Amino acid sequence: MSTDLDTVRSYDRVAAEYAAEAAAMPEWVATEIDAFVTELGGSGRVLEIGSGGGRDALELEKRGMSVRRTDIAKGFVELLRESGFEADLLDPLTDDLADPQRPGTPYDGIWACACLIHVAREDFGTVLGRLAEATRTGGRLHASVREGEGEDVSTHGSAAAPRRYVETYWREPALRSALTDAGWIVSEVRLCVGKPHDRWLSVRASRAQRT
Repeated sequence: MSTDLDTVRSYDRVAAEYAAEAAAMPEWVATEIDAFVTELGGSGRVLEIGSGGGRDALELEKRGMSVRRTDIAKGFVELLRESGFEADLLDPLTDDLADPQRPGTPYDGIWACACLIHVAREDFGTVLGRLAEATRTGGRLHASVREGEGEDVSTHGSAAAPRRYVETYWREPALRSALTDAGWIVSEVRLCVGKPHDRWLSVRASRAQRT
């Protein structure tokens, strides 16, 4: 599994609470959605990795995208379904990424905002490669990871509802290398700052020509 089990369990326990906390759209994410939609010409089928509470998918759909919502945490998938959306439990490292609504047709884009931070470094290239294989030539990728060195375990919540998240940090050169090796053409990596000291590397890339 690409994501630490304690991390998945933490999200499962607090899915509704986390979704409420993340409901407000950060300015930098809104900017990336604008760019992503523009690059796709205002339409297309998108695989979203790490849908969480569904904030980004709703915005993408408002702008003309068709979104397949997925998450590795069952709590988020159940929350989305309870809200009336189709959602699939999906581990991008091990599960079939093919679109059940369009068999044999690759996605036009991949949206993976602030979720691949939980993929172990040794699995990161494999996940990026599998996402590339599921995307048409020229299709677009948005992915964002935390900027920094090494790995860390962040703890939040309360004694009654503890949260433990394992996170992998990246520097731009290594991130660009991993993307290129996995079949993506990187057009831009932007340094974005959310909360104070919350630094993100936001990737805009396209699927390289299949060989």
